[in-house]
Amino acid sequence: MTSVQAPYHLKRFKALIDKFRALDFTEEELNLFDIGTRGHFENPTTELLSFFLNSANHHGLGHSFFRGLESAIAKKNILSSLGAFESVETEVVTQNGKRIDLLVETDTALIVIECKIYHHQNNPFDEYTAFGNERISKKTQHSAPKTLIKLVLCLDGNVSVDLVVGGWHGISYNELVQHIEIELSQTMFNNPYNKWTLFAREFLLHLKGLNTMTAINKDEISFLTENLNEFAQLSDYIYNNLMHKIGTRISSDLNASDLENFECKVKHAKWYDYEPVIKFTNLNWTTGSDIVLWMKASDNDVSHKINLHIGKQSDELTEKFKDLIGDSWLNLDNKIWYETNNTLWGISWAFETFDLDDLSAKIIELMRHLNDLELKYRPASAE
Repeated sequence: MTSVQAPYHLKRFKALIDKFRALDFTEEELNLFDIGTRGHFENPTTELLSFFLNSANHHGLGHSFFRGLESAIAKKNILSSLGAFESVETEVVTQNGKRIDLLVETDTALIVIECKIYHHQNNPFDEYTAFGNERISKKTQHSAPKTLIKLVLCLDGNVSVDLVVGGWHGISYNELVQHIEIELSQTMFNNPYNKWTLFAREFLLHLKGLNTMTAINKDEISFLTENLNEFAQLSDYIYNNLMHKIGTRISSDLNASDLENFECKVKHAKWYDYEPVIKFTNLNWTTGSDIVLWMKASDNDVSHKINLHIGKQSDELTEKFKDLIGDSWLNLDNKIWYETNNTLWGISWAFETFDLDDLSAKIIELMRHLNDLELKYRPASAE
């Protein structure tokens, strides 16, 4: 890309960003379950439903989840009341060794629930029905007959025609959550400091998110297909053109700054998938020390950071480095940490605005102190 071409490309890239900003899409709120690697699997979801459905467990939320399930069932005109809660079980084994995800029993009903997230509705539903009927028949020998309710809890709440014919009903995760939230709101209001209210909220947020995991609207598809090439060019411009120009400029300034026995080595990388970084070090060092320019995209108040690392560190070295940089740097807002089993010491400064001349001067000043530390104060045995 030549300097003549650059303004033309920058206008195109700005137009692309403006189109992205105008795109109508909803960014989902991150919840606790998004952090784990198995958060969207069916088994953990079933186990947590079981835990919250049982008021005897130590969550202190009473029958909020159970009454929410009851309300969702009533809304579908399946049964107006479930009666009194008796038990809930998971992974219930049938006569032929198949497993029912969730089995909820009350004094008037037996609810068989199959939880589906990714998988097709191809379970042995007839076997589940037979198991439920047999369990009811055994129970009714000494008590009043119970109603068998068969539910498929799934993303869209729809079940196949053959399942409908077989007496199965579909409820979506969103429908269930809406009814539970109504029941849970008063409980949370009465006991706002119960830690389980936070976990329950996160779990319900997770269940609502299941329905939008694969949701994508036509405008998003159009944006992808129409602008992917433009985005690729923008990405190439940022990472392979602009950042390399910045790295070359700072590297040239470092090499021209009369640092003792110094030959700049530059390495480009990305942190957190898309935040560009440039690492500057001295080819004559063997310790892993460096200075990093980190361009920040995830913090609106920070344009970039300067991270400085002292490899093969010791308390004596780090204290000496603090003496070298002096109060002018130490009095700036900074963060200090250790990593790699305490063998590396780091200090970082964040800056709100980006000025290349000022940035280059700062890196040269820090590199001068770091170079002095490596060449004059590091014990020979530590190199």
